[in-house]
Amino acid sequence: MSGRFFWGQPRPGHPEGLVLLHIREVLDNIDNMELTENDRKDLRIVAIVHDTFKVDQELLSHEGISVHHGHLAAHFLSQWAVSSRVKDIVYWHDEAFYCWKMAQMGMEKDALNRLYRLFNRLKTNWPFFNAFFQADTWTGDKDPSPLAWLKQCLPRVLERRLLSH
Repeated sequence: MSGRFFWGQPRPGHPEGLVLLHIREVLDNIDNMELTENDRKDLRIVAIVHDTFKVDQELLSHEGISVHHGHLAAHFLSQWAVSSRVKDIVYWHDEAFYCWKMAQMGMEKDALNRLYRLFNRLKTNWPFFNAFFQADTWTGDKDPSPLAWLKQCLPRVLERRLLSH
């Protein structure tokens, strides 16, 4: 698995390039958060695994197979004794970003509905997801706008006050 950590080139959002360097930044962010020891331990597992399968995603895409690296990582974790919340966060770790991206493309209703589905999937693990989303977003030169968008629209999602147009 070590070769996976050395995959990646500098790109927008990831000027550090290598997955290993991104993981180091996420781990540092987790270490600077106020968390219980159990949450910190679990978030560190998420951080180490969440992007390690990007190389596999790329290789599979060259074969015409479309699969997200988070799904591959969660499948990998299914072989290990880790909590279901760790697997869930690894699986869905990019979903809030994709919701924000949809909203930026003018599809706000769809974005909020997608976010609502994510929230319902994660339910009691939402604070854990949100902590990881923050730790992952505060890296490299990533745009912090997804965090602000999530904070701003989450109350509407929680109340199911989604756009009707």
